[in-house]
Amino acid sequence: MKRITGFAASAAACSAAFLAVSCASGSGDQSVVSVKFNKVQEAPAINISEWCSEPEFIALDSRSNDAFTSGFQFFISDSYIGIGGSTRQPYKIYDRKTGEYLRDIGHQGRGPGEYLNTYSSVIDENTGTVYLLAWNARSILSYDLATGDFKKEYPLKYSVPKGKFAVDTGTGDITVVSLPFNNMVPSVAWKQDKDGNVLWEIPAGHLTVVPDFSNEIYSRFNTGEFDLSILTWGGRSDSLYVVKDDGVLQPVYTIDFNADEVKGDQYSGTINENAPIHSYTMLPDYFISDVSMPKQLSDGNFTTGKPVYVVTDRQTGTSVKTSFYNDYLAWEMSTVSFQQGYLLSVFSASGFLEFGKKALEEGKLSEASKSKVASILENLQEDGNYVIAISRLKNK
Repeated sequence: MKRITGFAASAAACSAAFLAVSCASGSGDQSVVSVKFNKVQEAPAINISEWCSEPEFIALDSRSNDAFTSGFQFFISDSYIGIGGSTRQPYKIYDRKTGEYLRDIGHQGRGPGEYLNTYSSVIDENTGTVYLLAWNARSILSYDLATGDFKKEYPLKYSVPKGKFAVDTGTGDITVVSLPFNNMVPSVAWKQDKDGNVLWEIPAGHLTVVPDFSNEIYSRFNTGEFDLSILTWGGRSDSLYVVKDDGVLQPVYTIDFNADEVKGDQYSGTINENAPIHSYTMLPDYFISDVSMPKQLSDGNFTTGKPVYVVTDRQTGTSVKTSFYNDYLAWEMSTVSFQQGYLLSVFSASGFLEFGKKALEEGKLSEASKSKVASILENLQEDGNYVIAISRLKNK
């Protein structure tokens, strides 16, 4: 495994030369938007207020040791924030409005209904259920939202080294996407009913990757569709996909970096420093790719720098290289994370003491938000829990 530091629309016509975009036919009802990276021009930073509403600020509970989290995988529901991913702590539930720590979900361990660490989650308020998918999972585990107690295990067709999933609460059907390790996971996506019967599956094919837990799989769920992209350290120029309800993998967006992928025996000890490490995000109005150039520090040891963002307007096909400026907080953002229809920003307590003060002095906040930030700053200690800012995406 590599050791990593650092960065861990239907188009009817396009002008390839001017817009750095070309169109190609794809299966289904969408065309594939293809961008040539070396033709994309730089543009000024995008103000977050153009895309997102004013943030809601949540200072997570710091009143007990159990309330603190070191997790980094988030799920946002109407009333709750779920945080997992830690190897040292169980999955935790917080009240979205107040930040109050409510409970742990399940327990860490190797016994029935236990997990070592989680990779993705779903909170279903309608049925009062929390679903967890761990690393190297052979099942999805469900728990009672109100108590944290284990409810049921849903065996999966294949092993899932890293994966994302969605649950149909009406039928109980589960759609899963998995990092398709070579000779281990034959399908990149499948749908199964609550009894484990496979309804359809999509063979991994060209998406197969070398078994390397440095690689990632992403489904951001910003549009109501099940999006899928895979980040690899081999320098692959691949696509953003939509997993359709009928079992079709629909490519919708790709960037051509004109670089060769590192494969085979060379993979574990080298990397193509001319092939950017990148992932994709699909928003209702834009496609985004965060692009970082890798650098080999030593044999098997790599890092990346600050990403450049390629943003493509899904209506016009226009693409630019840009960055993001959170004008609400007067903050030049080095990275952005859009998920579930929100911009999610997570601050350490010491970090928010700095950023919050600057936001009050220079930011574009309403009086109500200034009052909220001031209240958080008044009560926040440097060794406190996370402060989270959640900004809902606007309709264009």
